Amino acid sequence: MEILSIGEKIKRARIYKGYTLKDICCDKISISKMSCIENGKIDPEGWVIDLVAKKLEADANYLKKDIKQQLEENYNEIFSKPIKAEHEEILKYNLEYAEEYKYYTIAFNIMHLLFNYYLDIKDINSCQVNTSKYYNLCVKSGEENNTLIYYLDIGRYLYMGNEYFQAASYYNNVRKELLLKNSNNYKMIADSIYKEAECYLLLNNYERAYEIVVKLMEYIKYLSEEEYSSEIYNLIAILCVKVGNDKYDDYEKRSLELCKDNMTRKAGFLYSYGAAMIGTKLEEKAYGYICKAVDLYPEKDKFNYVNFIIEVIETLISINKMGMAQELSEKILNYAIDLKNDIFIEKAYYFKAVTMENNGQFQMKEMYMNLSLDILMKLGTKNQLYKRYLDMGNLYSTVHNTAEALKYFSLAINLSKKL
Repeated sequence: MEILSIGEKIKRARIYKGYTLKDICCDKISISKMSCIENGKIDPEGWVIDLVAKKLEADANYLKKDIKQQLEENYNEIFSKPIKAEHEEILKYNLEYAEEYKYYTIAFNIMHLLFNYYLDIKDINSCQVNTSKYYNLCVKSGEENNTLIYYLDIGRYLYMGNEYFQAASYYNNVRKELLLKNSNNYKMIADSIYKEAECYLLLNNYERAYEIVVKLMEYIKYLSEEEYSSEIYNLIAILCVKVGNDKYDDYEKRSLELCKDNMTRKAGFLYSYGAAMIGTKLEEKAYGYICKAVDLYPEKDKFNYVNFIIEVIETLISINKMGMAQELSEKILNYAIDLKNDIFIEKAYYFKAVTMENNGQFQMKEMYMNLSLDILMKLGTKNQLYKRYLDMGNLYSTVHNTAEALKYFSLAINLSKKL
């Protein structure tokens, strides 16, 4: 995917053939003009490229592709496939050229792919580093639709950082802008409504979330993707549980039917229903839903499986189901080590420590807490470290190790001043 100007391609082909400028100019092009073409000072006419291509026995169509065309082709090639780790440097390389040659719309599109790749792999630090550049490219591209795409991406970034209120504001801006223009981009409208409602769900403002999400019913008939419709019904069902609406059973049934043979999606939905039932009149059903979800979730995709089980374990700990939480913690630790994923390993160590609390295994709990903290000190945010220092302080306070308790409480206090 190397990007070369027309002049650079001509020069490389000429040198490869062992020709001088005079050899390829004949008597039809001046040597000075050809030198300027090779050095990018002037653009060659079509007939010049055809003549040079013939002389160099090169593909004229290849030579005629300028930087912009190459960038567009590279973008389309990457866009057509799932973005993976090996694409990161390719995207950065193309982004650099797009910025240098002021093709800001192309640069924005590349940044959109790169930004979402970082979100997909939960690399929040890389998102943070690129946020300013992403905004500048959005402005320089001068396209209104790019602003909405940028808002959706920043909303997702804030959502992943647990900044739900701010994320909801970005999604709300997209929704209002599209409705103001009577847009027929129903997918984007539905996305913004869905994600805004989801933010309020996580803020425990269930009434507000339900008020927003029911607006989706106006657009669901325009959506062709059954999987997306199932997600909408899933969210409505969750909110029915939270607000005590008796339509829950109907929406649960619709969501699971639309999953068809997708066991990953079905397991995710069942878990979400179980988690939603905690603290409601349906709480006695919650553990059954969660267990069924764990049994159903496919383990072949270890990365997504571990990611799912981490969320399950957090819920199990919250309802004091420590036996199952400990068993799953051991399982995902082995998977996390196989994946060589330090973020997962840290979580597994921490969960193992927490689930040992009721067993009186202080030394083992201390060991796993320290293993977890070692990784968190390298990868964690200040807020995560602050909470973990408090955990460590409470751990040592419980066993009356005053010196160690004071050490970690002091670290937490000092770090809190930087938050």
